[in-house]
Amino acid sequence: MTEADRNIRQQLWRFLLVGGLAFAIDVAVMALLVYGFAVADSQQELIVCRMIAWAVAITAAFFANAKVTFGASIRHSRFFSYLLIQAIGGLINLGCYSVLILGPLSDWPIAALVIGSALATVSNFLLVKKFVYRFHPSLTEPEL
Repeated sequence: MTEADRNIRQQLWRFLLVGGLAFAIDVAVMALLVYGFAVADSQQELIVCRMIAWAVAITAAFFANAKVTFGASIRHSRFFSYLLIQAIGGLINLGCYSVLILGPLSDWPIAALVIGSALATVSNFLLVKKFVYRFHPSLTEPEL
């Protein structure tokens, strides 16, 4: 295995670790809104709760990914690019969640959240690595 392969593997593991933390934040905020504050009396309100939970989790993930995954300073990170890429992942995530919550998993919002999050993870890593941190010194060879 080459050094570049090891770097990518390490970055992927750190990305997954940060993703796990963001996922825990996502689930905690969602559960707090749905079960703690009981603000989701309809399917549409469940979707709004999901959007709020996602926004909180994605902001935490930006800071953690910049520092932990790619070793970048927050000041030099591309927050707008990160948000755009996460929005793509969010559309995958929220789209899957919405289809499931309006269909077979209407009584299981957390299960729908898990499935949507899992589907978005791979695309998020590849896009963040390529478009947000592609010229960062933590990468051995910048992608063109």
